[in-house]
Amino acid sequence: MWYVIQTQTGGEEELVELIEKMIPKEQYEECFCMNRECVRKTEKGYVTFLRPLFPAYIFVVTDDPEGLFFELKRIPRLTKLLGDTADTFFSVSREEEEFLKNVQNQNHIVQRSLVEVDTEGTIIKADGAVGVYLKYVVRQRLRKRYVCVEQEFLGEKRKIYLGIKLKEDRDTE
Repeated sequence: MWYVIQTQTGGEEELVELIEKMIPKEQYEECFCMNRECVRKTEKGYVTFLRPLFPAYIFVVTDDPEGLFFELKRIPRLTKLLGDTADTFFSVSREEEEFLKNVQNQNHIVQRSLVEVDTEGTIIKADGAVGVYLKYVVRQRLRKRYVCVEQEFLGEKRKIYLGIKLKEDRDTE
């Protein structure tokens, strides 16, 4: 099952590396931070960069959350396997896991979705993650090249930002 580890914002990738170095691989199948593609406009076009999809959270796939909990105590960083006070650890629900699997690629990156807009600026067609969750879009910022979808995650409705691109966009590296 998928579980969520809370850490300090900005330290997600570093924590993944520490876990991979310090915790025996028998304790978990995979540990990762989900990132999303973002863009910054320059005079030459759009420059793509990555940001965490869920700042301060990383994901771990394990069948032994209790064993992982005790191993995490060896990590010299502020980490917290999300759970309640009775040592019951919260797993990501099947619906949430399905959402996460649908939006990311094999490298745990949510890539920008190509969208088509009508003359009023309303998205009429989209591929990728935005295409799958188009009916959940609650806000769109075409000029900033992102949309916001509302989705249940960790027991509450959250706003999740997904990058978009238009046909006329020129990407630079």
